[in-house]
Amino acid sequence: MKLALASARRNLTPIHFDAPVRRALAALVVACVVISPTAPANAQIPHVSAASAVVVDGWTGAVLYAKNPDSARAPASTTKIMTALVVLESRIPMNRVVTVSSLAASYGGSTAGLYAGERMTVWDLMHGMLLPSGNDAAVALAEATTGSLSAFVSAMNRLAHQLGLWHTHFLTPTGLDVVGQQTTARELARLSLYVMQRPRFLRIVRTHSWTVRDAYGRVIHYWTNLNRLLWTLPGADGVKTGTTPLAGACLVSSDRIHGRWVLAVNLGSTVAARFSDGSTLLNLGLSRASTAPSAR
Repeated sequence: MKLALASARRNLTPIHFDAPVRRALAALVVACVVISPTAPANAQIPHVSAASAVVVDGWTGAVLYAKNPDSARAPASTTKIMTALVVLESRIPMNRVVTVSSLAASYGGSTAGLYAGERMTVWDLMHGMLLPSGNDAAVALAEATTGSLSAFVSAMNRLAHQLGLWHTHFLTPTGLDVVGQQTTARELARLSLYVMQRPRFLRIVRTHSWTVRDAYGRVIHYWTNLNRLLWTLPGADGVKTGTTPLAGACLVSSDRIHGRWVLAVNLGSTVAARFSDGSTLLNLGLSRASTAPSAR
């Protein structure tokens, strides 16, 4: 794994890692080794509607439960986890002001309600992408980061390979259905464990709501996080929802409580059961997870 990762770094250079990120990446490699192919034999089997699911210990990377974790699935808006990571890795200033293009404003589905010509900071756009799952915000960020959607998607796939996500392939920064865009529950968990180590990302995904004001203090956007678990599950601190016809209802969720950290992925849930699936998986994980190293 280390040799493959080193080779990928030599050949795929547009994303530059600083020292803290390299240390986190090394930790990820260890986690990839720890994550086992199957759940523990004595694991309780919860009832979840998801076609594919995995629960991992956030501190060790150990799998606490798995259901078809390596099945290829459409990622829906969980794609925006990688979109956010590429933006963060690019080192684009969070206070840079971006002008929303006509292309970005034209995107439908889940949106942040942006309009062409609107000027907004990268930091606000990150909230618009990750809280209400704005496709328009995702496209605006992609254009601001690399200049075009095609260049941004290339950066997404380069980074996926650098992280050892060999069964993940992106075709859009939004997650809208395109045949060939795919991931697995296991690899989405690996990606999420990695990006949750980034303080800015964590700060955004655990935010309940975000207000954008104009220069005169008037509210121009108010966004609420679509992740209901932030309100219903003590300790919940992320991560991302996603829903498309091809993917079904998806959720990446995280919970830190009593020194334990658990991350769960459920892909292909029913819309009605998406959050109950996530809650069931997190509670199962918390019952089996280890405590943080500093709490032992």
